[in-house]
Amino acid sequence: MTISHVQENVRLVARAPKEVQEIITNAAELSGASMSQFMIDAALERAKEVVERNRLLTLSMEGANRFFEALDNPPEIQHLDDAYKALKDYENGTVTFERKPQSKTL
Repeated sequence: MTISHVQENVRLVARAPKEVQEIITNAAELSGASMSQFMIDAALERAKEVVERNRLLTLSMEGANRFFEALDNPPEIQHLDDAYKALKDYENGTVTFERKPQSKTL
């Protein structure tokens, strides 16, 4: 059994100054592509660069060392410890509540 994939095409529309259109048309002709295909190829290449640049995290050696140090030695998060203890107290039926005053800033 053969599985075929149907590719759906959509219309992309852009407005540009006449000078931009002339340059793109000239470049498309020089490369042997239609203007539409030239623009799609150029936009796709640029889009992939942007996505890849935002997918990767680039760090200096110092930044990488600090990152791995933080992973190896995370800071204690006291409120999570407090929440865990409160949950265990609740499960054991020994709930105590302590209300901490909140500072009001205007």
